[in-house]
Amino acid sequence: MEALYKKLYEKYTKLKTRKETEIEQLNREQEVKFLTYVSAADELIEHLRNENGKLLEQVAELRSEVASIRSTKDEEYSKYQNILMEENQKNKELSEEIERLRNLQRVGLCYSSKIDKNENGQLSTPGVAQVGRVDTSNASAISMARKRRRRSGPEEKEGASSQSVSGQVVLSRERESAKDLSKETLSSGILVDVQQAGCCRRNIDSSGDDINDTSPASCLFQALVEFLVGMKLSAVREPDGKCISALHQSSGYSFSLTWVNKAAGEEMELLYRVQSLGTFERVAPGWMRDVLMFSTNMCPVFFERVSRVIKLHP
Repeated sequence: MEALYKKLYEKYTKLKTRKETEIEQLNREQEVKFLTYVSAADELIEHLRNENGKLLEQVAELRSEVASIRSTKDEEYSKYQNILMEENQKNKELSEEIERLRNLQRVGLCYSSKIDKNENGQLSTPGVAQVGRVDTSNASAISMARKRRRRSGPEEKEGASSQSVSGQVVLSRERESAKDLSKETLSSGILVDVQQAGCCRRNIDSSGDDINDTSPASCLFQALVEFLVGMKLSAVREPDGKCISALHQSSGYSFSLTWVNKAAGEEMELLYRVQSLGTFERVAPGWMRDVLMFSTNMCPVFFERVSRVIKLHP
């Protein structure tokens, strides 16, 4: 029995040793596989971490780029919004300026028509006075003739011959004096009419030498000056003194020139005041906006500068 137990024990020992060896071998193989899997997993994790870092960097770059684009677009939007507001404001100001210029043009036309009517009334007055003078002269001549006839009455009683001779002499003298008086009156009336209002009463587009032509028109000298300076001129009454208002019709630019009263012997000066810059509001130089005073000798220089601005900005 002991031998049998001994054999069984040896078999058991061998079998156990073999099983342990197989299990140990299997464990080693499993450990190797596990280590291989762990290293592969570590490599994969490291690779994924690197990829994740790169993706995070790309996301950060994209976010910064989006933020930059958004900031640029916001700036452009704000800029265009300001430009739109400025353009709307400019359009509004331009509309107001156009409306103001239209009103100014209407007022200027009404004012010009009133001035023309006043000038025509003033120019027609000397003619009436002249006719009154002629009628008065003729009346005085007739009264003188009647007095002479009355004085010659007693002489007619002395004799028929002396009466007829003296009557013929008196009548001939009266006729000659009346003719001379009428000729002098007519010639003096023509001279006064030509000297005082002939150039202003005659239209610049009319022809002929009719002294009774009283068609409403501008004075020839005024028209010539307007042609030279390229502006509409009109006289204005002001308490400061004599004043001329000038208007450039196409632009609406207008100003006034006032004669400044000086002491005797001093040179006359002109005071410039701008009334409206019109369309020259944005381009007018500084001197056109200020109040200026200059001598009459500087008038050519002044109008030359005004013409230069008008030609540069038609």
